[in-house]
Amino acid sequence: MKTNPCTSSASSYGLSGHQLSANQWVKARYAIEAKDWEEAVVAIVRGQTIGNPSVVSPRETPRLLDYHLAKAHTVEADRVLDVYYPKRNFGREGVNYMMSVVMGGQCDIDNIHSCRLIDLDLTAFSNRWRGPRYGIEGIRKIINVYGRPLFGGIIKPKIGLSPQGIADVCKEMADGGIDFIKEDEILADQEWCSMRARIQLVEKALRRYGVIYAPCITGDGKEILHKARVAREFGASAIHLNIWCSLGAYHELRNRVNLPIFFQKSGDKVWTTGPFSIDFKVICKIVNKIGCDFAHVGMWGGYMAEPYEELKMRIQALGNTIPSFSCGVKPEHVGKLRQLFGNDIMISSGGYLAGHPKGITAAVREFHASL
Repeated sequence: MKTNPCTSSASSYGLSGHQLSANQWVKARYAIEAKDWEEAVVAIVRGQTIGNPSVVSPRETPRLLDYHLAKAHTVEADRVLDVYYPKRNFGREGVNYMMSVVMGGQCDIDNIHSCRLIDLDLTAFSNRWRGPRYGIEGIRKIINVYGRPLFGGIIKPKIGLSPQGIADVCKEMADGGIDFIKEDEILADQEWCSMRARIQLVEKALRRYGVIYAPCITGDGKEILHKARVAREFGASAIHLNIWCSLGAYHELRNRVNLPIFFQKSGDKVWTTGPFSIDFKVICKIVNKIGCDFAHVGMWGGYMAEPYEELKMRIQALGNTIPSFSCGVKPEHVGKLRQLFGNDIMISSGGYLAGHPKGITAAVREFHASL
């Protein structure tokens, strides 16, 4: 039997008389466009907790509703909505499950024309997600670099080099004084450049330098954990994987593999732009909580110039995860990046290093000279 399940105004759905503790409720803030606001609120509150937005089941007892139904508050009329999900609903599940609740069925409702997740309070999960194993302080201790931004190198060409070719590029970067090296996100475990072979050669090439090297371990399911363990066994000092591996993969690696983790965001605009999307600042907050030590934060200047205020908010959301700037970085950007965002950042270059007329080592030295 169809009925209207809304029993209170959509301006404060189910909040009357309730004191909501951040330790017991997961608050998600949405920017929403809908044909009917009240209908949209009810659809999210019910649809992402107990059931169909417009059909009441006889099994919806007062106790079930009290324990599991979300609550909501309109922050800005017909535009911004806070939804409070009971922590108990999430059980012992991880970040992937959480995302299916806070940004799942919201996208499937005809009445809702757009729904953007613009903030997420993760206080309730503070004991579950412990953040980076290393973070800014731990990484600086590993490489013994203080009082300046870190310099990162990205191996180019992305694909096509042999394992020895990868090792040679890494050594040239290290000779110039690079702090961190990562492979590109589209280098995997191809037969002509196996991950195991190149890690062994790179480890040998970098042995006396103290540089952090992060091979790409992007893959599927258990394959990611297997690659991470292989990387550690054969001498990698960090790991690097792309957002398409799922957010839960990063948390699993943080708990099971004792290596720094680099979050690589290429492809994020599929998630972070459009009418149904997640603000990248929210992604940054999650990236920190699930244990990433480095994260590609975007770029000021370069070929992907983004606004200062937006980048600043992303960095604040990252907490003690090191923000890595890349996408067209040149030595001329170093001073301004340092001025705008401080020392606790990483400035990463690929194309400039690879294409420098005097070679990779000279290019890295230019970055140091620009401080």
